[in-house]
Amino acid sequence: MLTTVLHEDFEDDAVGALGAPWTISSSGTGSVSIVNTTDHGHVLGLQGSSTEGHFLIVSRPISSSSTDITVQVDIKPGSGASFIWILNGAGTSIGRRRIRLQRTPGSTILAAQTVPSGTTNCGTVRSGAWSRITLIVHSVPRTFDVLINGAATSCTGVSAGIQPPFNSVSVMDASNTGWGGTVRFDNIDVTTP
Repeated sequence: MLTTVLHEDFEDDAVGALGAPWTISSSGTGSVSIVNTTDHGHVLGLQGSSTEGHFLIVSRPISSSSTDITVQVDIKPGSGASFIWILNGAGTSIGRRRIRLQRTPGSTILAAQTVPSGTTNCGTVRSGAWSRITLIVHSVPRTFDVLINGAATSCTGVSAGIQPPFNSVSVMDASNTGWGGTVRFDNIDVTTP
């Protein structure tokens, strides 16, 4: 039986400003809010900035010391939009404390980035459509898997240094030139065995 660490579908949140327990760190013109959609109800809306130096990080605390954890999220990127979805935990360096699932500017490829494996292309996340992204972390063998819409991807058994306790999930608009655009996030589920 699975233990629910977090379930967030934003339906109980009012349209507008994103509040506690979310935290926002930003510089520049990017923004985040709860928006209403015709196909998913209330969702987290990220409007990223393409200006170099502008960034936005939105984090939701979680708490789990389980050696295995599964994080799922529905993501709908606009045309040309880029994003980073992050699971944060413990590790000996910043790269080992997180797994970043990202779509870079001008690409539809979802890539996983962490230490020691570097960047691994997982599969395609289309623009203008909802995709269910699943990240499964096995911290004892120090590997993770990524599924897109329930299907296995090239990111299977990838090496990762991340360890429990797992402490947050984050959405990020990077400060690099060209990142940004409109991205929607919904139905965040974090579970453990």
